[in-house]
Amino acid sequence: MALTTTQDSHFEKILASYLNEGIQLSPFQLDMKNRIKTSFSLLLNWHSREQAAKVLQEQFDISQATAYRDIGNALKIYGDLNKASKEGMRYIILEYNQKLLQLATKEKNLAEMGKALDRMIKLAELDKEENLVNLEKLANMDITITIGKKAEKAIVESNSKGVVDLNDMEAEDISYETIEEEDPDGN
Repeated sequence: MALTTTQDSHFEKILASYLNEGIQLSPFQLDMKNRIKTSFSLLLNWHSREQAAKVLQEQFDISQATAYRDIGNALKIYGDLNKASKEGMRYIILEYNQKLLQLATKEKNLAEMGKALDRMIKLAELDKEENLVNLEKLANMDITITIGKKAEKAIVESNSKGVVDLNDMEAEDISYETIEEEDPDGN
């Protein structure tokens, strides 16, 4: 299965290039990828979004809107895609706390070391109990069912009457095999 299609946006192609080094990027996309890397680097080096945007504008001769878009894209790429900016910011703050921990350790400030570690534990959610149930497996799923034209026509006709009787259609039985799941222990 291909990671990109001709309809992919520049951002999607850049994202795919992180997952597969064989993806060929245009010169424009390579420049955009470089700006995204620079954006994230600036955020990791104690720059606010506003400061990072100004540096990007000067360094790459881009508009303010493009600079902020690059910063947002950096957070999307380096964070979880479903929770892009939150995960990206969590990572940046975790890195900041790592630097604070190093400074506190250098100064032998035990109180600040403890505070930095506490914040890191909270950010990494190490203080929370792990769910015994995988909630992602319970999430809504899209299920696609393909039916023949004859069945589709019958459903449309039945639906126009307000009742769909799926038992009154010609159906073909197909063979199937039940697959048993293995225990996580391999039993």
